[in-house]
Amino acid sequence: MNYIFQKMTAKDISAVALLLQANSESQQGGLYGEYPLNKVEAMYQNSTNAIVALYQENIIAVVFSFPVTSFSLPPIAQAINQRFPEITQNNWFYGPVCIDKSHRGKSLLKNLYQQISSLHGGHPIAFVNSENIRSLKAHQKLGMEVVKNFEFKGTSWWIIKGQ
Repeated sequence: MNYIFQKMTAKDISAVALLLQANSESQQGGLYGEYPLNKVEAMYQNSTNAIVALYQENIIAVVFSFPVTSFSLPPIAQAINQRFPEITQNNWFYGPVCIDKSHRGKSLLKNLYQQISSLHGGHPIAFVNSENIRSLKAHQKLGMEVVKNFEFKGTSWWIIKGQ
């Protein structure tokens, strides 16, 4: 399949919000939290970079990156930054990353990861719910490793770090 990767623009916000919300917690998806339009707009405005993947002119995947010092980080990322500065210092938050169900398993994650990583120095840092084994294994295939396990609001999480 021919995918096009490009930086996300403001005109992509509504399509990205639909993709993220379709994979949110309330939809039994793998993403943490909910993604209403205003939240996705704020994510776009506060992100360092965001890459979308298009297939037949439709957005079918997205990945965001954020500075670890951003005031707009979700509470879990703020907690990671406060508790584990030795992990986050000089690095950046990777994610959320989301791929439409019908396009998973087609090396999109690898391409998104390479695209977003090429725009940064330091290492990508992400957090994965410890029940989401599928996400952990997919990220381990990219070379990301679990560097810490921690609890946040009664849920167990892995902090993973890329090369």
